[in-house]
Amino acid sequence: MPYIGRSTITGNYIKCSTLTPDGSTTTFTLTNSIDSANVYPGSENSMLVSVSGVIQAPGSAYTINNNQIIFSAAPAALDTIDFIIVLGDLVSIGTPSDGTVTSAKLASSAITGQTAVTSLQDADLFLVYDNSAGALKKVEKQYVATSTLTYTNGTATGDGSTTTTTIDSGRAVNDVLVSVNGFILTPTTDYTISGTTLTFVTAPASSAEINIRYLPLTGQATYTNGEFTGDGSTTTISIDSGRSVEDVLVTVNGVVLVPSTDYSISGTTLTFTTAPASSAEISVRYLRLT
Repeated sequence: MPYIGRSTITGNYIKCSTLTPDGSTTTFTLTNSIDSANVYPGSENSMLVSVSGVIQAPGSAYTINNNQIIFSAAPAALDTIDFIIVLGDLVSIGTPSDGTVTSAKLASSAITGQTAVTSLQDADLFLVYDNSAGALKKVEKQYVATSTLTYTNGTATGDGSTTTTTIDSGRAVNDVLVSVNGFILTPTTDYTISGTTLTFVTAPASSAEINIRYLPLTGQATYTNGEFTGDGSTTTISIDSGRSVEDVLVTVNGVVLVPSTDYSISGTTLTFTTAPASSAEISVRYLRLT
């Protein structure tokens, strides 16, 4: 039949199942009157609720929490909840299964569109993938080693009798390089460290130039050292894996060898170009933090 005015609007209207008040209950679960499926209005403003012929005011007479309607005052037992009509239901899109979201589903601006930071605080977080646990984990910036390294140096002069010198605190024999008149000493064999005191096994000669190079410390890593003795014929020794000629310092009787020229490294084997002499003190200082 023709009529004057705007055309009617159709939509996903849902009539909820009948609710029976008891005078004390204020919270009711909303279900579809057709199939009893839960109904999620999303907002009290998208509903029409009638109690005993009176349309209820959304927000003041009732509110919504997921699929529940909560009356501000319990409807009386003699009241009837005439109808609850939802003018549209929230549709759940579900949760993607593990490992199903591909990079193609991510907007290119998700990362490139973000503002680049110029500084980080210790409490800032990184996301890392723990391969052994198969899960993402968060790590605070303070626990991530930085690439900024600081080298310091100390000097002293021997007097032929003094066997101790004061050094920086927090140091161990393997993270300082000690030389006397240009000869590199072997950690533990030629000197020890306790607190801020470095003790020579033999007192440096009078006027000897003593140099102490402090290797940089980062995080909880430590330097290591290997000691060997030459026999006049053996040209190979076993060293730590993952090393190259540039990140080890090799000395024979205190003389620093030249990488590639005096020795080479393949895997865990260090090969001397010339076999160290019998009884020669060989020291391998691993310079890279491990």
